[in-house]
Amino acid sequence: MSEPPSLTRIEKVLDYIHTHLDESISVASLASKSCWSRWQFQRVFGDATGLTVAQYVRELRLSLAAELLISSTARHLDIALDCGFESEVSFNRAFRQMFGCTPGQYRRQGLRRGLRTPLQYVSPDRYPSVTSKLYAQIRIETRESFNVFGVHNTIHGPFSSTPDFASKVPRIWRDLQRSKSTHVDGVDEVGVIDARYESSPDELCYWAGYQGGLNEDLSNYGAKALTKLTIPQQEYAVIPVFGNVRNLEAAVRWFMFHWLPDSNYLGINGFELEQYGRNYSPELDSSYMEYWLPVIPRQQEQEMTL
Repeated sequence: MSEPPSLTRIEKVLDYIHTHLDESISVASLASKSCWSRWQFQRVFGDATGLTVAQYVRELRLSLAAELLISSTARHLDIALDCGFESEVSFNRAFRQMFGCTPGQYRRQGLRRGLRTPLQYVSPDRYPSVTSKLYAQIRIETRESFNVFGVHNTIHGPFSSTPDFASKVPRIWRDLQRSKSTHVDGVDEVGVIDARYESSPDELCYWAGYQGGLNEDLSNYGAKALTKLTIPQQEYAVIPVFGNVRNLEAAVRWFMFHWLPDSNYLGINGFELEQYGRNYSPELDSSYMEYWLPVIPRQQEQEMTL
């Protein structure tokens, strides 16, 4: 089935933005490439993406700049100009507003954090859980090492020939609730899939637990039945998941089959995370969670094989 004309026009505008980030881009010039007036275009773009045109362009430019700071030795001024900024002063100001640090500090840290990727269309009929809009945006984050205190068991995941995760994962979470101490209230809950090894692709270890700092002791949680798992520092693609927790499988499938193959990243073995907020309710349509999947840039993988 072909896309409606309105989506085709938005796709053309997005393609133009993605290939002209180093040039001046105005709402008026983008509207002229569509069938809409300037006011109509801004409204259609916002309804489809949840972002303003200016916000989207600015965040992509700054994300590209952040990537160049880490992956190249180019001067800050050259990066600023190549990413569409008129001066290093305006670049520094915008960079600090988005990332909370200066370009120099970001470069010295050497970690990808808060990077926005180009919007990608999501079929609302097939993948309604990925976004409440027509387009979704994946975030790239580096997460420092932390501890998880919880319970675990083996599962067969959605890509197994005999999947049983739909029945076993809720059982593992119930086991965690039975181990719960009053001291755990107010701590973020996290699900962890240990996908570090390929020896048994059908069988994975799933953890349900509470997120803690590296210096926290298990006794702080007041539940002797809980086991500690240390998650190493990893780089992740962050997938938004809206609504009932059952929507998680569809969101991950969209990411694996639609976003990842066309991206500049590769999935790798590691710890996959289900990040839940403190007030998360798995049955509510208004709920929101994030799935964190380990990735590396394609360029980095090529360098590792040389």
